[in-house]
Amino acid sequence: MKTLTSPDRIKQDCRSINQTVLKLSGPRFIMRAVVLVIAFVVWLFVSSRLLAFGRTLDYSAFAAMGQQAVDLMVRINPYLWWVVVAIWTLIVFFGVRSWLNGSIAAGRATPVAADVLADLVAGLSEGVVDVMQWVWNPRDEPLTIGDLRRTVQETRHGRIEKIELVREQEAVLRDEARPAAALRRKTAGGPVDVAPTPDRGRTTRPAIAPAVDPTGRHDQEPTLGGKPRSVNAGRAEPGITR
Repeated sequence: MKTLTSPDRIKQDCRSINQTVLKLSGPRFIMRAVVLVIAFVVWLFVSSRLLAFGRTLDYSAFAAMGQQAVDLMVRINPYLWWVVVAIWTLIVFFGVRSWLNGSIAAGRATPVAADVLADLVAGLSEGVVDVMQWVWNPRDEPLTIGDLRRTVQETRHGRIEKIELVREQEAVLRDEARPAAALRRKTAGGPVDVAPTPDRGRTTRPAIAPAVDPTGRHDQEPTLGGKPRSVNAGRAEPGITR
């Protein structure tokens, strides 16, 4: 059984991976921060302009509907424009969130350069490297920053111990399967090969045993179910005249 990595070494390895992820993701973090600041400034500017426009709005055009209608519009005017600001806020929020989710997904899918990965793996323990190999599966795509992040998460949740347990279970099953397979090969009977014979495929007629004469005479023909008929019946013996 392989010696498991100590908790202190696991913390150190996770810290090294996080530092590498931060170094690779630094430019995207700066870009996201700039975009968020710009989006906030634009939202604040437009919101203030909407509220200022609402305060200067005159409802004297509703005088034909009566003074009560004018007073009602003046009274609900601030709330109306706050509703407009709320709608504008939702538009900005969902737009920024959609862009941010796309940026995060693109950042996670960024491949890790081979030289950066070599420098990182050189300082990691064997258990953490096993977790990284387990995370990078299937390997039809390059190792990405998202894989490094998941390596940290899986390592902190005991993936090293799980991988080692899987190896022990595979070894047990492999050792148990060897004698069982040998026993099956020993006890299993193979197909019996029957050599072809010249008479195979040809119908054999049953032989009819000759009738036995109790007197010891063999001059009677065998019959099926009737009385035995003498062979010399109806035939004159030589030298005898009837």
